[in-house]
Amino acid sequence: MTISKEEVLKRLDKLPSIPAVLQEILSSFNNASVDVTALTGLIMRDQGLSAKVLRVANSPFYGLPRAVPSIQDAVMVMGFSSVRSLVLSAGIRNAFPLTHGSLFDRTAYWKRSFRVAGYAKALAKLLNHESAVLFTAAIFHDIGLLVLDVCIPVEFGKILQIETDSKRDLGAIEIEMLGFDHHEIGGELLKLWNFPKEIENIVRMWVRPDLLPINRTAAIVYIANLLDQGFRGKNLAERMPRIVNETFGIEWSTLEDRLPDVLELEAGAAILAT
Repeated sequence: MTISKEEVLKRLDKLPSIPAVLQEILSSFNNASVDVTALTGLIMRDQGLSAKVLRVANSPFYGLPRAVPSIQDAVMVMGFSSVRSLVLSAGIRNAFPLTHGSLFDRTAYWKRSFRVAGYAKALAKLLNHESAVLFTAAIFHDIGLLVLDVCIPVEFGKILQIETDSKRDLGAIEIEMLGFDHHEIGGELLKLWNFPKEIENIVRMWVRPDLLPINRTAAIVYIANLLDQGFRGKNLAERMPRIVNETFGIEWSTLEDRLPDVLELEAGAAILAT
C-alpha cells in the first residue's frame, strides 16, 4: 500500500466535530475546580445522550443499590468521573459515520471496548491503583481502528482480511502494510480532539507495557485486554512482561475470583454498542 500516515491524518476532516457538551467534558479533565453542576446541566440537555448513560448506569455492570432516574442522581451515586467516561463513550460513538461495505464490526468493537474498560476498572481496584483517566482510556484504547475504517476503508478492509486469513497480529500487519498502526493513529485523533495527554499516551503505548518507565495505567489496560481475550491462570502469567510482574508483585491467578462477571460486562456493553 502506498498511503502514508500523513494522508490518513489529512482525511480526519471527514469526521464531524464533536458536540459542544463533549468538548466541555474533555476540558474538565484539566480543570481541578470544574463546576460539576454546570456540566451535569449540559449533559441533561442532550436527552438521547442522557438516556443512554442512564441505561448503562442502571445495568447489572454497576450493580447499584437503587435505580438512578437522572444524571444528577448518577453523579451522586457513581461519582462524576464515572459519569464523564460514560458520556464521552456514548457521545463519541456517534462521531464516526458508518462506512459502506466495511468489514469492521462496529458493534463488536464497542462491546469489546466496554468490557476491557470494565476489567480495567476492576483491576485498578484490586491493585490499589487510582487513576481519574483509566476507564476513559480503556474505552478508547483502540479508537484508531475506527479512524482507519473511516479514513481508509478499502485499505483497512484488506488488512482485516489478511488478519482473518492468517491469524496474525493486527498491529503487525498494519505496520507491515502501512508503516504505522492503529495505536499511533488513535493517539493522533485524541490529540486532535484535545483529549488529556495522559489518555493520548495510554492509547499509543498500552500494547507495549514493557516500555520503561512503566505506565501503570497503560499496563492495566494491557492486562484487561488479555482478560477479555480469555487468558487466565498460567496462560495469563505467560503473557505478562517481567517488568509488569515486578511492578504489581501479584500472583495473577489470585485475581480471577474477584473479576467482574462477564455477563454483567456484556449487559453494559450491549447498551453502549447500540
